Amino acid sequence: MNERVGVARWQMRGLLLFVLAFANLNDIWSPDVLPNALFAWTVVQEGDLDYDEFVFRPGSVDPNNRNAPANSGLLDSEAYFFRACGESTATEPPHAARSPGGPPAPGPNDRVCSIFPPGIAFLAFPFFVPFVLAGADPLNLGLLVRVGHVAAATIEVIATLLLWSVLRRFVSPRWSLALVLLYFLGTSVRTIASQALWQHAGVHLAIAIALWLVFLARPVALWREFAAGVALGYGSVVRQTTALLVPFVPAARVRATIVAIAGAAIGVVPLLIYNWLAFGNPLEQGYGTKPFDTSPLSGLYGLLLSPSRGLFVYEPYILFAFATIVLLKPGRDHLELRLLSLTYAWAATAILYSTYAEWWGGRVFGPRFLDDLAPALFVLLAWGIGHGLLARWPVRALFWVCAAWSIVIFQAAAFAYDQNTWDLHPTNINVDPSRLLDWGDPQWLFVLRSVPDVGVRAIVAAGLSTLALLFLLRVESVLPSRR
Repeated sequence: MNERVGVARWQMRGLLLFVLAFANLNDIWSPDVLPNALFAWTVVQEGDLDYDEFVFRPGSVDPNNRNAPANSGLLDSEAYFFRACGESTATEPPHAARSPGGPPAPGPNDRVCSIFPPGIAFLAFPFFVPFVLAGADPLNLGLLVRVGHVAAATIEVIATLLLWSVLRRFVSPRWSLALVLLYFLGTSVRTIASQALWQHAGVHLAIAIALWLVFLARPVALWREFAAGVALGYGSVVRQTTALLVPFVPAARVRATIVAIAGAAIGVVPLLIYNWLAFGNPLEQGYGTKPFDTSPLSGLYGLLLSPSRGLFVYEPYILFAFATIVLLKPGRDHLELRLLSLTYAWAATAILYSTYAEWWGGRVFGPRFLDDLAPALFVLLAWGIGHGLLARWPVRALFWVCAAWSIVIFQAAAFAYDQNTWDLHPTNINVDPSRLLDWGDPQWLFVLRSVPDVGVRAIVAAGLSTLALLFLLRVESVLPSRR
């Protein structure tokens, strides 16, 4: 009986979180997600990894009828998210703008591949296959966006439930519920990660699986270290920087580290096979030679404190996770050593991204790149709370003030954010990133001001979101607590 109640509890939690991912009633997406959505069609119908059947070649367009391809629904082969499947034979500069350091656009006769690693496309594959088999139009944008939304939300909900289970190991049921809601509503999870087929949901899932496997109070068996390595290895198939966590999660224990690295080597095999089939070289990767030449100090300021991308501006409560470090005594407890290692992994990732030429992560809301490691910081925060970090009421009050700020701005974005507004006007932030450092024109303030313009849709979305939260709170209060 208790087992059935426990299963019912997790099912209801997952369902209500899934509802929250849709209750904002706002389609948030970008062209980035199109290759991931079209992947199922090209594999099932064509038996290959190129996107030739979905594109037009700009050089072949009638100059007197330049809009014909747009009317046909085909994609520009020179779009920034495409590259040649191998060496480009292009001899002319592309018509469409491309990211600095990325691979050149395909030539007129080149096969066309995606620049993105395939991990999230693999995870979304089962969601799209029924539509492929049913003969759905692969260039139906509404279909691609909405099925992609379902896939991303499902992946993110599974990651959130795994994280919830980990948090419950360190804090009370009430605190674990509060932290899960803060994770879902006070980070990019609801606003970005669960909305479309970006890489974030897949990275969150990989990290959450690894945390669930090894962050235990008791000593961890080597098979768990191995499985965590496999999960993080697959996370690098979604986004390569996930591999940075692999040597840190075993917390400097030699055997565990070797086992985790071996697992990661297996987890990354799908990426090597994909690169070999798509580009003819298992060590090739779609992004090309991206420049990492930004000053680390400038990049860290941008990532942590800039008004329109700073982690501590959008999520100031995260500072309490770092305050947990003072409570850790790694010489006393293997779990505390593992928690401390998480901060090293986070620091290594932040330093790497701080040198990236496009450290801001393109047109998006909030601290896009650093939010990939949000599950790790929430585990650190939960352990700190369980060990008295917020025991004093002034500290606890300050924490919730910071948390409330994050929830307000991220929910405003969930209802009203449109990447074709502030991100592009008066200048494109990808062309003029100095706007991201301007305290007189922060992104979050523009989004807050935009909420009234959404009108009735924002009111309905807020009402639906509130109902889902009330149901979740009701479920948690009615069902008996279980570890």
